[in-house]
Amino acid sequence: MKLISLNLRFGGQKRTPQIIDYLLSEDADLVVLTEFMMNEKGKEIIRKISQKGYNIKPSNDDGSMGSFIASKSDFVTKSVFDRWTEVYIPKNDLYVLGVYVPDQPGAEKNIFWKRILEYAKNNIEKNVLITGDFNSCTKEDSSNGTEYYAKELMELEDLKYIDLWKNYSKEGSPRYTWFYHSGEGFRLDYVFISPKLAASMDEIIVYHDFNVREAKISDHSSLILECLF
Repeated sequence: MKLISLNLRFGGQKRTPQIIDYLLSEDADLVVLTEFMMNEKGKEIIRKISQKGYNIKPSNDDGSMGSFIASKSDFVTKSVFDRWTEVYIPKNDLYVLGVYVPDQPGAEKNIFWKRILEYAKNNIEKNVLITGDFNSCTKEDSSNGTEYYAKELMELEDLKYIDLWKNYSKEGSPRYTWFYHSGEGFRLDYVFISPKLAASMDEIIVYHDFNVREAKISDHSSLILECLF
């Protein structure tokens, strides 16, 4: 199984053709996008990847930025909210949650994180994969030693969900997925899996494709997971 998780940066804008080419060239089984927007560029992304056999579900259909899941396998949509897309893939008995956590601290972000943690706790006995842009990091994952909602990230790990990059990152994979204009780097993009799913996976490789950012396809590196499942 191959997964790509990528923040599009404002829906893709003029970079949309390059984004589409990149996604199709990677030929992933699962694609989770954040900052996806249901506008003309978003519709172009849907049209092009649907032609390659992907099933599609975006979280937001009003033009605001949200999350998006595309899968080569058929799925059942389980829950959709602002910035939140959850699907179930019967072929793999797999629940996939794509999240785009609000960037600014405050009530909206607090509520969103509470929902993630409740979801993780309530579904811990299932095969669950949670990925996207969490807009959160620990001190270890910021070049300047700051932290953003580190407590919530650690609570997810305390529930025995596994931060795959932390545990299985490919040797030489850059740590940071996004950089501030002044040069500070942060790991904001994650993939977590439940204990049950971890027991079913083998030959796990996770890495950040910094070429996406350096080629200015997005301001984030993509997160790629490859495994046997």
